Amino acid sequence: VPTELSAETGFVGEIVALLFGDAVHFSKLAEEEVVRFGEHFLGAIGQLIETSPHAPVMKNTWGDGLFFVFSSVRDAGLFALALRNLMNDTDWSTRQLPIGLNLRIGLHAGSVYRYTDPITQRPNYLGTQVSRAARIEPVTPPGHVYASEAFAALTSAERVADFTCDYVGQTPLAKGYGTFPLYHV
Repeated sequence: VPTELSAETGFVGEIVALLFGDAVHFSKLAEEEVVRFGEHFLGAIGQLIETSPHAPVMKNTWGDGLFFVFSSVRDAGLFALALRNLMNDTDWSTRQLPIGLNLRIGLHAGSVYRYTDPITQRPNYLGTQVSRAARIEPVTPPGHVYASEAFAALTSAERVADFTCDYVGQTPLAKGYGTFPLYHV
């Protein structure tokens, strides 16, 4: 990350862990289910964030999409697994939502820029590594967590023992982004 940018523009380079999530079958929800989705599905994620010792340092949503930033790969991995478990263990039909409702979760780590978004006036993160992270989630099977090689390498280098990153294989990422090794967390 070029350091000269931070002094002049307010863009500060950092190495962080990134999580992208997307609700499977959200586009098939009926209008009356969208409100229950916001209340129950997103509400459950909000509650997890409030109670987790591994909560993100930045969080954003776009309808059914999640973008979270973590200061460490350990926090990102543990939060992602707790989020996966929450989604897999919840019977959404008891909240009048489709049974197949779930998340795909993608993790990545890399150099990004922290800045104040000129539109929202809130802290945000930007960079090519954010784009790469966003391309992992769409190829992740529902109810699972996939991670990039960079995420897996940092997990190993930092001797994170709370979870493993098991090699899935060379996987084409979404939107023709290229083929990269992915790992199942």
